[in-house]
Order: sequence, then structure tokens, then C-alpha cells
Amino acid sequence: MADISSITSGSANSGSSIMSQNNAMGKEDFLTLMVEQLKNQDPMNPADATEFTAQLAQFSSLEQLFNINSSLEEMGGTTAEMQRLSALSMIGTEVVSKGSDFTFKGEPVKLGYNMDEAAEQGVLYIRDSAGNTVSAKPLAQMSEGQHMLEWDGMGDSGNLLPQGKYSVAISAFNGEDPVAAHPLVQSRVIGVDMVDGTDTIVTDSGEFKLAEIESVRGF
Repeated sequence: MADISSITSGSANSGSSIMSQNNAMGKEDFLTLMVEQLKNQDPMNPADATEFTAQLAQFSSLEQLFNINSSLEEMGGTTAEMQRLSALSMIGTEVVSKGSDFTFKGEPVKLGYNMDEAAEQGVLYIRDSAGNTVSAKPLAQMSEGQHMLEWDGMGDSGNLLPQGKYSVAISAFNGEDPVAAHPLVQSRVIGVDMVDGTDTIVTDSGEFKLAEIESVRGF
């Protein structure tokens, strides 16, 4: 039996009429062409049942692959919608974000750090938009895990710092060996921006990506 792609000239015209305009063969096209091939086979040289069965098996496998791909696309769309609903449900809650940048608006700001292991000594640095250290606070808690503190906006000079953009950095050591630690910012969610498929959480202390949110606390 000839391969499906090499159909006798008698069935070629019929086959071409059922092909889509973009020359893509669908399931119905494939089955129609197969039926045409069987109808126009040489009676003196009938189709080989083994080859025919193999072609059907190939077609079945191809169809399953298309179905799997379609299911994955649907799951991807569902996941994106679930993430979007999750982001919207955060409005009005307190979130702890993994990030160093924050906005000081004249009110106390909750800052923190997450340590991969316990440390012997450490300092939390607050820097202005130019990168200058305006406040340095020795870490009171140096065990492994998440710790939070409240910064009142006062600089080391004893003056209330101006409103604007700031950042927080952590430096921790065990003897002379540095300990991995990343800064945290706790703030209240006031909105969600959805642009170009990216969900940005808008808080009263700045903007953070959804993936940067470490915990959510309700009221």
C-alpha cells in the first residue's frame, strides 16, 4: 500500500479540494484521503493490512500529540488567570516582599531581613537614592529565618529624613565569614498593575513583582 502522501492521480483532485487554503492537513482531511486511497486501490494489488494498520497508528499518535498540546495551552491560560485573581485578592492586605527598594512617605516603615543561617553579628543599612548610608542599625535578632523591625524615618544624625526613595541592605557575619541574607519590606497593598502579562503589586511603600511576595497577612 502506498504512503498516504502518494495517492493515485484519480484521487489527487478530490484530495486537493478538501485541503485547507493554508495547506495544513487536519484530522478530517487525513481520513478522507485515506478513504479515497482505499477506494482507488488496484484490485489486483490490494492494500497491505500491516502497512495500513501502521499508518492508522501513526495518525492516532499524531492526534494525541495535538490534543496534549491543546490541553497544555488551556492549562497555561487557566494558570495565568488564577495568578491574576490571586494578585487582585491581595488588595488591602499586608505583604512582605523580597526587595531592597522602598518609598518613605513620612510614616514609619516596616523593614526586615531573611537569614539563611544564624549569624554572630550584623547591620541593617538604609541608603538614600544616591546610595549614601543615612542610617545603620545593628541587628537585634540574628537567628535563621525572617525578622522584621520598624524604621521611624530618622537618620543617624537624629533628624527626620525627607520623603523619597530609599533602599535597605543587610550585612551579617559569623566571625569573618559572611552569612547570606536578603532584605524585606512589609507594606500594605493598594492596587495591582497588569501590563504586558506581568502583575505588579502596588503598595504604600513601592511596587513589587508578584514573584517577590514572600507572605501575605490579612487584617
